[in-house]
Formats: sequence, C-alpha cells, structure tokens
Amino acid sequence: MRPPLQREMRPLTDEEGEVRELTAEDFRDMRPVREVMPELIEAAKAFKKMGRPKAETTKVHIGFRLAADVVESIKASGAGYNHRVEEALRKAGFGATKIFRSLAPASTSLAKAKASRKTKTAAHDHGQSRGRRRK
Repeated sequence: MRPPLQREMRPLTDEEGEVRELTAEDFRDMRPVREVMPELIEAAKAFKKMGRPKAETTKVHIGFRLAADVVESIKASGAGYNHRVEEALRKAGFGATKIFRSLAPASTSLAKAKASRKTKTAAHDHGQSRGRRRK
C-alpha cells in the first residue's frame, strides 16, 4: 500500500493525457520507488531472472567477408543456417569436437590443412610463391 501523501499534489497529466512540466516542488514531494512500491522492485528482480538459461559452451560472434553468391545460397537454405555452416566447418576439420572429426574425410583433415598452409608459407618466404622470384 502507498503511504499517505503529505499534501495534495496537482495532477501530472491534463485531460488529453499530456504530462505537464515537473517543478522543484513536484520533485520534493516524490519518494523513491523502493519506499512507495517495493513490490515493483521485487517484480523487476524476478523479471531479470527469466529467460533462456545460459549455455555451457557459448558461441562467439565473428565477422568476415564471403562471396555474395555463397552468402545468398547459405541464407536461402532456410532458418538455422548458422548451425549448418558450423557443422560444415567441423566436417572440414575445424573445431575441437572429435565426433565431427571422425566424420570428416581424410583429404580434409585439419593436419593436412595445416601442412598445406606451412608449405605455402615456406614457398612464399623463399620467393617461390605464385611463380614470382625475388630480386
């Protein structure tokens, strides 16, 4: 229940529902919501606790560029395309889940991908990248 007001306040709204400008006197008469309606504070605390439970393993938002036709075909595949892209990356050997690695073909294993990158880097360091020579 609200505590009784010390004196009568002017209405804060007019006939059309417009809120009038508050004065210093209005602010002096105001009390913290914690005093006036403690149940509102409790309801707000309960509301914050609602919602989806936190996942054990959270996702990380990243941003990178892909060809427009690739993005278009991914999105055209329908709802849940983020999961399908993640699954495809795991099947290609990325990520730490052993289940998906066992499903990946040998030619796309993470070890081969890393070895390929090392070879390309070594070739680049020696000036053999893309048929160019160092002078």
